[in-house]
Amino acid sequence: MDFKEEPMNQISAKIGQNQSLTYEEDFYQWTIEQSQALRDRQVKSLDWDNLTEEIDALGKEQLHAVESYLKQLIAHRFKLEYVNDEYCHRGWQKEINTFRDGIEDRLTNSLKRKINLEKVYQRAKRDLLIDYPQLKNKLPEKSPYSLDEWLQ
Repeated sequence: MDFKEEPMNQISAKIGQNQSLTYEEDFYQWTIEQSQALRDRQVKSLDWDNLTEEIDALGKEQLHAVESYLKQLIAHRFKLEYVNDEYCHRGWQKEINTFRDGIEDRLTNSLKRKINLEKVYQRAKRDLLIDYPQLKNKLPEKSPYSLDEWLQ
C-alpha cells in the first residue's frame, strides 16, 4: 500500500470536484483538502460545518491538555511538599518540569483566562488522596496558589 501525499495541484483539482473525499471517509485527506482550499481562498470548496466543529474541538483540546498537565503538576508539587520519600523526589521534580514544559508550550493569554483553576485543583487533590489518604487533613481546601504561582 502506497501512502504518498498527492501534489497540491491535484488536491486543488479534486476539491473543485464536489469534495472527492468526505470528512467521514478519510479525515486526514479531508484536512489536506480543506487546508489547501483555505490557502487557495476557495470559499465554495470549504466544508463549513465540519471545519467549524474541528476548530471548536481543537480549542477545547488545547484547554484540556493544559488543564491535564496542570492537574499533574499540582499533584506532584504536593507530593514533593507532603510525602516524605526522598527516593521519589528527584523523579517527581523531573515530572513537574515535564508538566510545566507541556503547559508553557500550549498556554496563551486567551487560554489562560479559560482555565478553571479551582476545578483542576480539586481534581488533582482527589487523585492525590487516592494514593495518599493520610494527606486528607493536610491539603488546603482551596488552591493555595494562583495559576502563575503554580507555574513558577
